[in-house]
Amino acid sequence: MLLRKSSIVRTVAAFVVFFMLSTSAALAAPTTPEIEAKKAEAAKAQSKLDDMRSDLEVQVEEYNRIDAALHKTRQQITETHARLEVEDANLRRAQQLLEERAAGIYRGGDVDMLEVLLGTTSFEDFLTRIDLLMRIGTSDARLVSAVKDAREQVAETKRSLEQRESEQVALRAKADAKKQQVEESIAREKEFLDSLNGEIAQLIKQEEERLAAEAAARAKALAEAQARAAREQAGATPASGGRAADGDPGAGHPEIVGIAMRYIGVPYVWGGESPSGFDCSGLAQYCYAQIGVSVPRVAQDQYYAGKHIAADRLDLLKPGDLLFFGRGKDADSVHHVVIYAGGDDIIEAPYTGADVRVASLSARLAHGEYVGASRF
Repeated sequence: MLLRKSSIVRTVAAFVVFFMLSTSAALAAPTTPEIEAKKAEAAKAQSKLDDMRSDLEVQVEEYNRIDAALHKTRQQITETHARLEVEDANLRRAQQLLEERAAGIYRGGDVDMLEVLLGTTSFEDFLTRIDLLMRIGTSDARLVSAVKDAREQVAETKRSLEQRESEQVALRAKADAKKQQVEESIAREKEFLDSLNGEIAQLIKQEEERLAAEAAARAKALAEAQARAAREQAGATPASGGRAADGDPGAGHPEIVGIAMRYIGVPYVWGGESPSGFDCSGLAQYCYAQIGVSVPRVAQDQYYAGKHIAADRLDLLKPGDLLFFGRGKDADSVHHVVIYAGGDDIIEAPYTGADVRVASLSARLAHGEYVGASRF
């Protein structure tokens, strides 16, 4: 059970390493100091654009807050207007009632004032009738006054709400103007960022074209050198491979260079391990398989499988050796492998969008990631 579990763990770990290393290689791209400078400028512009978008979100939320408050105020104005109409109707009814009462009492309606006064039977009766008339008049007057007060309160509320509405409309206009200013700034910054990205893409394209032309020239020169060597050593048998004694990396397999040359121009394919498409470690494994030498699939495993040549012993390199590159020059972080072709030439499957090519070893070493070589 433990053995089975250990086997599963090793399998999963190998897959994870393969995925990470292959992905790292797939994301690689040609670069120059000019490209890196433009990328830094684009990163700064992107950060500024992100900040602007955050500012816009703040402005939009402020606009929304004011707009919601304005909407609420207008609803309150509508409701208050309806209440005011009710109070106006109440006031009209109260005034009408008072007028009718006054008309009845003082203008010969149901009760004539003179009849009320002359029809008294005693002074007490007179006072009682006068008091009754005054009470009726006072009650009606109070009713009208109360209705007027209520109506005035509603009117004052409406005036206050209309003032608030006017202020909120002004605030919303300012918020909208600010939002538009931020949006215009974002549009300008995005246009600037797009232009930078366009420049970066153009620079990368130019660098890829330069590298492709250089690779073609290197491939041609290497092919001619291989042909001359073949003519000069016609009938010679390549040195035997296999692992050498400790301290001696052995003769290696220079014939691998000629095999790898057949696949110049084959496109890079993530996980590719056939002439229809190669990734870096897939190319190395496939070429060695053509001479019956078994090489692991993953670059890091390939490094550990071969006979090591230290990174500072470039003088010991021979055509056919596999050269490895890793983050921080760390063997446990190997992510790229190339085939040494002699002199300053290497054969590699570089990255997505590029083809198998002959490239410069010194240019690759300049990246500062060389771990060392392995010979099989």
